[in-house]
Amino acid sequence: MEIPEDLAAALAQQAGAPEAFEALAFSQRKEYVRQVESAKAQATRERRIASIVEKLSGK
Repeated sequence: MEIPEDLAAALAQQAGAPEAFEALAFSQRKEYVRQVESAKAQATRERRIASIVEKLSGK
């Protein structure tokens, strides 16, 4: 499964987020990628990425 570049970049900017993402079950990682890729508008995509990063950083 390929992680979208914008999601990977956002994860890399938050301490611990890339590791938290990799520690998730494959099905959960796949669901996060699906959420990002299914966004039709760029604003929706950005909002979903921000939400994912927030969840993974424990905030």
